[in-house]
Amino acid sequence: RGSHHCLLSARGDWLRDGSGLGPSKKASPIPGEMATSILVKSIAASAAACAFEYILTSKLGLLGYACSASPIGLPALFGGVVAVNVVGSMFCLFGLGMKVGQARKELGVEYPTMYATGDDEKSKKFNCIQRGHQQAFETYTSFVVMSILGGLSHPLFTTGAGVAWIVARWRWAEGYATGDPNNRYSDRWSAFIWYSLLGVMTASMSTAIRCMTGLY
Repeated sequence: RGSHHCLLSARGDWLRDGSGLGPSKKASPIPGEMATSILVKSIAASAAACAFEYILTSKLGLLGYACSASPIGLPALFGGVVAVNVVGSMFCLFGLGMKVGQARKELGVEYPTMYATGDDEKSKKFNCIQRGHQQAFETYTSFVVMSILGGLSHPLFTTGAGVAWIVARWRWAEGYATGDPNNRYSDRWSAFIWYSLLGVMTASMSTAIRCMTGLY
C-alpha cells in the first residue's frame, strides 16, 4: 500500500492540493468551487500579464531591440523561450532523472524496474523520487508546445513562466523525495508547476486570437 500511495496522476496531484499553499493533512479532493477559482484567477492573472507586456512593448515602445524582429523574423526575446522553456526545462528533467538513478543505487532498485513493489520504507521512498520525475512528463509536451506558441506573442511573460516552472518542478520533486507525498506542496513554489502551465496556455491562446482576428 505504501508504494502505491506515491503513484498519483497529474489530475490527482492538482485535485488533492490545488491551492499550492502547503501540504494537506489528508489526500482528499478539494471542492470543485475552489478548483474553478484557482483556474479562473490563474488564467486572469496570466491574461493581465500578457496584456501588460503587449502595452509595454508594442504601444509604449519600451525594451527597444529586445522586442524587435530577430534575423529569423521572430521577436528577439523569443530566444529566451527557447533557452529556458525548451532547453532549460530539458536539463531540469535530466537532473531529476539523475536523482532517480542515484536513488536506485542507494535504495537497491535495479533496472528495468520502474517502481518498487515492496511495502517497506525504502520502496516507498524510491517510488516517491521516481514519481517526482515521471509526473513531469504527463504535461511536459503540452508545456513546451504552448510555450513555443505563446512565446511568439508574449516572449517575456512566457520566459518568466518557464523560469517559474523549472524552479517549481525542482521544489515539487524535492518535497516528494522525502517519502511523504503530502510534502510535494510543502514549498510555496511547488504550485507553480500548475500556475506556469496555465500561464503558457493563456499566452498560446493569445497567439491564436491574434492569428484569427488581427486585433493586436
